[in-house]
Amino acid sequence: MAEERRQDKSKSQYRDNLIRKLFRDEERAIELCNAITGSSYSVNTNITLCDLDNSLTKRFNDLAFAIDDQLLLMIEHQSVISPNMPLRLLSYVTEVLYTWFVQVKELYKKKLHQIPNPKLYVLYNGDEPLKLNQLKLSDAFYIQGEEASLELTVEIIDVNYQSGHEVLQRSESLQGYAYLIDQIRAHMKAGYSRDEAIGISIELCIMEGVLSEFLKIHYEEVAKMLNFQYDQEVEYQAIREEEREEGYEAGASEKAIEMAGNSLKAGLSTELVAELTGLSLEKVTSL
Repeated sequence: MAEERRQDKSKSQYRDNLIRKLFRDEERAIELCNAITGSSYSVNTNITLCDLDNSLTKRFNDLAFAIDDQLLLMIEHQSVISPNMPLRLLSYVTEVLYTWFVQVKELYKKKLHQIPNPKLYVLYNGDEPLKLNQLKLSDAFYIQGEEASLELTVEIIDVNYQSGHEVLQRSESLQGYAYLIDQIRAHMKAGYSRDEAIGISIELCIMEGVLSEFLKIHYEEVAKMLNFQYDQEVEYQAIREEEREEGYEAGASEKAIEMAGNSLKAGLSTELVAELTGLSLEKVTSL
């Protein structure tokens, strides 16, 4: 029991994941924005990291930057891409805008209240081949083919190292992150334990000059973040496999409910927990 409490405490201290930690650095954030949008902002460009750390819908794998007249929102995603991603991101972009760029009283004035141009991305890092590169909110509408009054488009970028995506070529930091994850997976497939694979891969990156300074400074923290990240991935995969084997409907098992409760305590957002466990958003919210 004491050991379990120590492990729980350790996990709770690393609710952020590595990609958030890496791109909290403004220079790397600008590099990432340039890579994704094709812009050429200098390292001196003013950029604001738009966190929602005090929000009820806080995500541990989100990135939001305001740069120039743009608002870039990104979510790293390791599971199979859900067609409900645009609906999920609708609440996210709204909360970021109202938290950082909108004062309600301004909405009642005659002068137009301007906001940065939102652009939404999913950084896909899953094992299965990516089938889509774009999702739209209108795909979820009951009536298709009619001009909609509301639209939201999400671009999906494959950031797996082996994908060779052009964004990886333009961002040394993102490519380094992708290489580290790729090495961890390769070493785990070779039979190393997760802890061994993480340690070996971090050491390898340092030796090869991949994110070396960052990894030297944050070695222990990065290892714990990666462990927490893989804990979540493995646990949710186990739930889904168990449900398929035992014939449960998605999200109906007690195991999924128990895991959802633990994940909420660990600080994951209701939207992310619903997506990963297969439970409905209403069920997760009630938990």
